[in-house]
Amino acid sequence: MDPLSITASLVGITTAALQSAQFLVKTIDNVKDAPRTIKDISADVRAIESVLQDLNTKVQNESSQLIRSNQVGPAVENCDRACKAFQLQIERWTKHSNEDAIFWISRWKIGMFGQDRIKTLKGQLNDCKSTLNVALTTATLFVSSQNLIVLVADRLDRFAVVRQKELVKEQKDNILKANEADLEQELTRASKEMVEIEQSLQQLIGSGNTEPDEESEQSKQELLHELERQQAVSTALRNMCEEALSRTVYERTGQKIKGVKATDDGVALVGFINTPGEELNINQDISDVSAAGKGFVVVGVVKNVDIKDLRPR
Repeated sequence: MDPLSITASLVGITTAALQSAQFLVKTIDNVKDAPRTIKDISADVRAIESVLQDLNTKVQNESSQLIRSNQVGPAVENCDRACKAFQLQIERWTKHSNEDAIFWISRWKIGMFGQDRIKTLKGQLNDCKSTLNVALTTATLFVSSQNLIVLVADRLDRFAVVRQKELVKEQKDNILKANEADLEQELTRASKEMVEIEQSLQQLIGSGNTEPDEESEQSKQELLHELERQQAVSTALRNMCEEALSRTVYERTGQKIKGVKATDDGVALVGFINTPGEELNINQDISDVSAAGKGFVVVGVVKNVDIKDLRPR
């Protein structure tokens, strides 16, 4: 799919998810005597709204591959689905309600499997939000680190210019290292959450009702389905963290070498040539390298090269 189509598709699903979130907030706010557990969802959904609005803006104005990651679209769709699922559940819980209070039987159902479903849906919303935040924050950092500008006055000598560049690189590296630490922390949280979800699934599958009835069994199956959804959403968050971490490390340590060519007895040396060990901390992405007419190209990491030996004789 071309970039324009990807952008249009992502804008479309983001707009739909934003509308679902806004409708859910309105529905919750209109339930005058809703339990606190339901009211608390409103704040979570408002946080989702903010992230979706930011994504809608960024995806139209930036070309970051991270924002167009394979994890972002499904995360937005999961936000949309979770909001709609919770909307439907609230409508079911309040179908016997009057304007002032929720019918007591509905409160009882909320206490039965409802609390677990609320926790699960909140977990889905939180992981969707975290997935999008990881993509947006990391993409923004890349733009910021690449746009660091050093204003060097004409009177500065060459040493001062080099020193300024070193300071900018150090500043950029510190920003990216801080993001790496945040991503590793989020990755650890996502991994722990996946273990907890699996444990909840196994406990629910192994549980039985003392007096089973059709409605309670349906509620149990719905909760199982939502836990499986949460498992998938949590996996997507972990994948997004891993992708963002990989890209952040590459942004800090990587070299992109492309379009190197030597012709007519020419010599081109690009990369780490006779360096004292820096290559141990560097990733290289090398492509489109060629030589013609007795040209000689050295690209990558090379030791003990005498440049004089490469000159034509």
